Amino acid sequence: MTLPGSRTDSHASSRRALLAGAVGGLGAWAATAIGRPGRAEANDPNDVVLGATNTSGTQTTIQNITNGAAVFKATSNSQGNAIIGVTGSGVGVNGQSGSGVGVLGETNTSTAVYGIGNQGVGIHGVSYATAKPAAVGWSGGNSTGVMGYSNNSSGLLPAAKPNTGVFGYAAQSTSSRGVWGESPAGIGIYGRTTTGFAGYFQGKVFTSSFHEMIEVATPLAPGANRARLFVRDNGAGKTQLCVRFATGTVKLIAQEA
Repeated sequence: MTLPGSRTDSHASSRRALLAGAVGGLGAWAATAIGRPGRAEANDPNDVVLGATNTSGTQTTIQNITNGAAVFKATSNSQGNAIIGVTGSGVGVNGQSGSGVGVLGETNTSTAVYGIGNQGVGIHGVSYATAKPAAVGWSGGNSTGVMGYSNNSSGLLPAAKPNTGVFGYAAQSTSSRGVWGESPAGIGIYGRTTTGFAGYFQGKVFTSSFHEMIEVATPLAPGANRARLFVRDNGAGKTQLCVRFATGTVKLIAQEA
């Protein structure tokens, strides 16, 4: 029997107070834990893991069904590639759009879209439209719209020409061709203008066949130090080959018999 006020009674009271405090603290922690969500430690095996190789036998789709914001963005803060598409024999990167742009490349000072074909075509444009081109080059700064450059050694691109739609350049040898137009039965190169020159050659001109002209009205006199060669009708159904000088004089070279 423990008498009140004894040492044994004092120890029992201390143990009861300590136990009550522990139970109260546990209850307070439990109440707090119930009020907040717990952290899940398990990983879904279907999650895409950063910094690792992820494999799948089916297509992975990320879709934005809320607004017009970008669905996916890849950023490289160094000189690396933001996105690399690799395939054995298919398409590395396929961009599709119902009415917009399928693939857009944009840069401030470098190349927006760069295509390399080690044994194939670097860039290939195809259009099945009846009134749209397969490829378009547009220079908003009044420079060259499309440049074709051929050189068997590394080097910088030639300077683009101002106000030029298409510029072709080749510098390998004397047999190099800046622009080659070929048509088995049609017209290899076609030039058209209303008031200017449909064709302008700054240098020698060589033809491996005949030069053919159609009858025209007698042209105006050319500028100084020039002459205009043409054919015309003499008014009686005969074709005349003539030349007109800067003075306005027309000289008959030959007339149809």
